[in-house]
Amino acid sequence: MYPPQLVAKIFDPVFFDYDALYAHPFILRDLSVSCEVEAYQRLKYLQGKRVPRFYGHFVAPLPSQDGRTVNVLLLEHIQGTDLRILVPPNTAENVCHRHKDAIIDAALRVFFDILACGVKQTDMQPRNVILRPQKLVSGTQYCATLECPLRLEIDCNDLHMVMVDFEVVVFREPDTSFSEPSTQEVHVKNAKSLYLEKWLGNMLP
Repeated sequence: MYPPQLVAKIFDPVFFDYDALYAHPFILRDLSVSCEVEAYQRLKYLQGKRVPRFYGHFVAPLPSQDGRTVNVLLLEHIQGTDLRILVPPNTAENVCHRHKDAIIDAALRVFFDILACGVKQTDMQPRNVILRPQKLVSGTQYCATLECPLRLEIDCNDLHMVMVDFEVVVFREPDTSFSEPSTQEVHVKNAKSLYLEKWLGNMLP
């Protein structure tokens, strides 16, 4: 039984950005599809929490194009907004330290929960992290920095995030220590300095 609203992620080699000298679009399509499907299989216990629920992989013909086929993944539609929209790159430098610290801390915790399952997200960008809706109180200021664009928009104490897009990942042996609170705290602390300055501005490679 499918929910009333789903996301159909379509893999069509016609629209793949590729370098003809090194890769063929159909090879890239197959790699992307296989990576994403395996990632969701490994992340089974995080589906619906840290990642979207995965409802299946299908090959669909396009009747208007002589039956040419495309690959389709059916995924849960996550209510919320990705961080690239919440924090446009041109406003990232105005985000206060409290908001920046809380957002990056929460995003890294999702990253390490996923890594614990043996999936390393190598496209760790704000566009791939969705903040679920918060119950905000109208007029409440969630930080004391007037210039912060998030002071009325995000409650730092109520951050529930979901990661999407697993086309570009590295698979490794699962290691549950990455999700253990005490160990994860150390990993987050060690990684945070890299992200604090440039991540929200989409300036990391």
